Amino acid sequence: MSHDRLATGKKGEQLAEKYLKRKGFRAVARNLRRKSGELDLLMWDGDELVIIEVRTVHLLGGYDPSDKVPPSKQKQLLRVAEALVAELPDPLPPVRIDVCVVELEPKVTIHHFVDAVRPGRV
Repeated sequence: MSHDRLATGKKGEQLAEKYLKRKGFRAVARNLRRKSGELDLLMWDGDELVIIEVRTVHLLGGYDPSDKVPPSKQKQLLRVAEALVAELPDPLPPVRIDVCVVELEPKVTIHHFVDAVRPGRV
């Protein structure tokens, strides 16, 4: 991945985290790596543990923001979520996967999709 793409992704993750914190989310971890992949953000929303996939684009250009997480990426997110949940002590908190699409142009716009990736939908 090019340095520009990495920098763009990092900027999007920072903007998404700031946005979610303003909504009351509490940060747990960033860029959490497991054998099956990486989680961009891990945060608490009340008593729910939320895995957040962040997709950053310069300009959506007429695309629907929900199109930014293809089925292959959704399957990977589910595998990483399963690995993470297996590490948690009982009792397990409710866990969900949200998606934030950060559009950088013409102005910063964040599209937050709650509970966007679930088993059986992929």
